[in-house]
Amino acid sequence: MRNKTLASAALTGVVLLGAFSLTACADGGGSGDDGQLTVGVTVANSTNPFFVAESETAKEYGAEQGLKVLSQVANEDVQTQSNQIDQFVTSGVDFIVIDAADTDGVGPAVKRAIEAGIPVIGVDNQSKNASVNITTDNTQAGEISCQSLAEQLDGTGKIAILNGTPVSAVDDRVAGCKEALKAFPGIEIVADQRGENSRDAALPLATDILTANPDLDGFFAINDPSAVGVMLAAKQKGSDIIITSVDGAASATDVIADNGMITATSAQDPAELMRRAIDTGMELAKGGKPAETLILVPTTLVDASNVAEYTPWG
Repeated sequence: MRNKTLASAALTGVVLLGAFSLTACADGGGSGDDGQLTVGVTVANSTNPFFVAESETAKEYGAEQGLKVLSQVANEDVQTQSNQIDQFVTSGVDFIVIDAADTDGVGPAVKRAIEAGIPVIGVDNQSKNASVNITTDNTQAGEISCQSLAEQLDGTGKIAILNGTPVSAVDDRVAGCKEALKAFPGIEIVADQRGENSRDAALPLATDILTANPDLDGFFAINDPSAVGVMLAAKQKGSDIIITSVDGAASATDVIADNGMITATSAQDPAELMRRAIDTGMELAKGGKPAETLILVPTTLVDASNVAEYTPWG
């Protein structure tokens, strides 16, 4: 049951060597006389540790690379984020990195930036019309997390999915989860509820689901903050459930290490995603051509078997 663990998926390296062939070294619209490049960065919110890690990495790594970094937060509002992209264009940045609040909703603004000659790199999510998208392999992340959940339940029981906002990362995780559960016909999904990817939003939603399904055995949460919200709801209801999620943040791995309700999380690396996005944007701004427009970075499962060796973020 709870002590049964899934062998962790191997985290293979994704190397960008040879990903670009430089055809020119012209300065972009935001380059100063000294050739300094300017990047505009916008992330979905400032409350999720994942986005905070992205923003901090953009500033720190950008400075290391000699970039001027303009950083914005969209507060989960697609219109706000679209306006930020338009402002980046007006400011003449050399490239834009975006973690979208709504992957389709930002499409028109992204297209306007591209038409203005400014490369746009989607990070974490697959932003519509972006020059390149660099994301966690979210389908794989959902698969290994839900396989772990099903195996801990010995292939039988009732579970719920704490879904999230309409972005590709969330949708892919849920799709991967459901694909993995096809191998376990004894597992029944009794609820699939969209939330806002946060602990505070997950708490009342999970409470409602647990109230309607007092015999629930487990939860798959699309990220670790949501998993913490589910755990708090379960404690308040006196429910003993198994929770798995995606992120690899300390908020989940600390619970795993303490043998708590959260038993596994598919670990991703927001700092590495942002560094790759910055590197990609610099190459595009200098006239490089991407060898691929979608780069997927696989995750590894963190559970009781390996949490002691894992270094969390956030």
